[in-house]
Amino acid sequence: MNVLRQAIFPVIGLLLAGCAGVPAIVPQSSLKDANTLDAGRMIKGSARIEWPETAWWTIYHDPQLDGLVTQAIAGSPTVRAAKARVALAQAFADARASATAPQVNADASATRERFTALQFIPPPWGGHTDWNNSATFSLSYDLDLWGRLKSQWRSSVDTVHASAAEAQQVRLELENAVVRSYIGLALAFSLRENAQRRLEQLDLRIAIERRRLAAGLGTQMAVTEAEARLPVAQARVDAIDARMLVLKHQLAALSGMGPGAGESLVRPKMSLDAPVGLPDSLPANLVGRRPDIIACRWRIEGAQSDIQAARAAFYPNINLVAFAGFQALGFEQLASNAALIAGAGPAFSLPIFDGGRLRAGLSASTASYDVAVESYNETLLHALEQVSDGLAELQSDSAQARQIDLALAKARKAHEFALAAQRAGLSDYLRALDTYDSVLQQEQALAQVHAEASEAYADLMLALGGGAAEIPAR
Repeated sequence: MNVLRQAIFPVIGLLLAGCAGVPAIVPQSSLKDANTLDAGRMIKGSARIEWPETAWWTIYHDPQLDGLVTQAIAGSPTVRAAKARVALAQAFADARASATAPQVNADASATRERFTALQFIPPPWGGHTDWNNSATFSLSYDLDLWGRLKSQWRSSVDTVHASAAEAQQVRLELENAVVRSYIGLALAFSLRENAQRRLEQLDLRIAIERRRLAAGLGTQMAVTEAEARLPVAQARVDAIDARMLVLKHQLAALSGMGPGAGESLVRPKMSLDAPVGLPDSLPANLVGRRPDIIACRWRIEGAQSDIQAARAAFYPNINLVAFAGFQALGFEQLASNAALIAGAGPAFSLPIFDGGRLRAGLSASTASYDVAVESYNETLLHALEQVSDGLAELQSDSAQARQIDLALAKARKAHEFALAAQRAGLSDYLRALDTYDSVLQQEQALAQVHAEASEAYADLMLALGGGAAEIPAR
């Protein structure tokens, strides 16, 4: 071993003296610190709530929705493809790791050939045909003096973590898509009921106008005006039915099933009673909880390792090699001492002139690092925007719902007064129908704002990362 060191280290010194100079290529981008960003009045002034659970959608209290999300996570091709990308990245990392370990190989060959009589082939083989045989074991070990292979391996491991974070983001976005589609289905059922009651109300109005006309108290114009509204009302019911069917098919597709599986869905029974607010320590904790931000951080780490590997490529390297085996013409003496071959020693590599290949590799790695950093910065800013927008939408929807609740209560009270006046003979039933139309309008508006609030909550959960991350964070 001492002899080997005495032989190698002087050579290393000579190689270092003659190796290619590393150019001064450095990254130009820098990470934004989440703590230095102005989170804004909306985030700073919000009420404090707990971080969402991983199964955040259960707060809607709908078993049918729970089953759809569970099925989507298990059966969605999108989620499965994301998991396959993680497995692919892991396999690539394993291949990179193997390059840092000693390599042992066995080779054997037997070739039937005619040997020339005009070169150094001894008799009786010169000018004749026989077998040329060899069997060897070889060992090689790259010393990786400057950490090039280890940096490449670390980069691939970072890619595995980034892929896992991206797979979690895919899953979270799928959960959000299922919930939003389900909210749309719930709204469609409410609008369908509302439209059907409008249709029934219109049928009743037409019947009343016809009786008034027959009694000489009404006009044909009033009848025609009422009848003209009927096709439009029926078309709205038909449009909502079509929308419901599309949403059912959409939910089935998101869950990894055929369209027919969605047609059996029944009316949703959602009830959202979540408090309006944000968890504490925003935006700092957002960096460690949102899968897309975590993925960006891992991409940055991987790009940093790629830069280290690109720099190490400028320096000389030493690969220890050894082999032992047998080689002989003919089979008779292949396993004899005379056929034994063996060798060992270091192999040196030194980049001197490569036409700019190494410099281009370092430039590419550095640019990739800058891209990763700016992608992180953009994702962080977008995340804060999503959180702030989601909270603003949720607060606005809650305030609107309170106002519409008041309007609905007054509309129902007015309808009760109209019915009472009609029963007392102080008004006709058409007036009661007019007030009932106002009730239906407020009920429709309330259903829509409740749906918007439910969607805003789902989007806020997406913005917060959907609960605890299931992947390692930097």
